[in-house]
Amino acid sequence: MTDTVAESPVEFKQGDRVVRKDGEGCRGEVITVRTEVTSSTGSNDERGLLINVQWDNGTYSYFTPGSLELVS
Repeated sequence: MTDTVAESPVEFKQGDRVVRKDGEGCRGEVITVRTEVTSSTGSNDERGLLINVQWDNGTYSYFTPGSLELVS
């Protein structure tokens, strides 16, 4: 069995500062980057990346890499 992982156009790493691409909400910091099963067929072969973000307001969220962007 070979796992396939969706590639991110931007490599996120722990400690990166991010915002949501839609521009709503506060800034946050990447806590972890992990893979999750994303298959709708029940197969464990399809995996996608999830980014765990701790926002400046104290909340935590999971996002796909395509919905976040790096900030300086």
